Amino acid sequence: MRKGILALFGSLLMSASLYASSYDEALKLFQEKKYKESLNIIAELLLVERDMEPDSPNYKLRYLAAHNHWKLGNHKSAITHFKKCMDIRKDEVNPYIDLSLMLVEVRQYRDVSIFANRGLKIKEEPMLYYILGRAALGYKNYWRAKELFEKSIAINPEMHLSYNELGIVLMKLKMYSQANTAFSAALALMPDSPEIMNNIALSLEIDKKYDDAYNYLTKARDLSPENPVIVKNLNRIKARLNR
Repeated sequence: MRKGILALFGSLLMSASLYASSYDEALKLFQEKKYKESLNIIAELLLVERDMEPDSPNYKLRYLAAHNHWKLGNHKSAITHFKKCMDIRKDEVNPYIDLSLMLVEVRQYRDVSIFANRGLKIKEEPMLYYILGRAALGYKNYWRAKELFEKSIAINPEMHLSYNELGIVLMKLKMYSQANTAFSAALALMPDSPEIMNNIALSLEIDKKYDDAYNYLTKARDLSPENPVIVKNLNRIKARLNR
């Protein structure tokens, strides 16, 4: 009897070890952008009947599957897996964050609001306020977007994403000096971001500080030489300065 229990325990340990190894391989393939190959491994590991087991391994599998489908543009499949993750771990906010980010990307702003607000019932997460701000910006509701980005920053003063988007909103509201302050805060947190450098240059251009705008755009171009928006903006400033 004791030998049988030991054999069963050894078998379970081996099974867990094989699972961990296979999951790690699926994760590695995802990181290598081999999304279909990653999904093939997940399909072999995922047993639907295990979804609602305590500490179900399916949470990690479905979470990774959702991101693979997202990268492949299979949004319906990604939504299905994110929703299953929500069912498996009802107190986990990450599926709400990532699903909402994906929905922002495809401009499904109504659904963004639904899932982001559900996530906020689980946790007061600054990233969710940032996402809701992005949705409000998508609707061109600039004052509401400003409020949401400021809420995100109030919870986490190091949310460089929210500072950057706040700067964009303030420019839309023609509050250029405040926009410059927001972009500067974002750049202080992410000093190597070409996107933020480009944005702060735009606010400086509106303020007719062309030399400063040129300097920021040159740095942005050096960091991201293939970015057509940055190159276009730099060429425009060059023309103004006759360089």
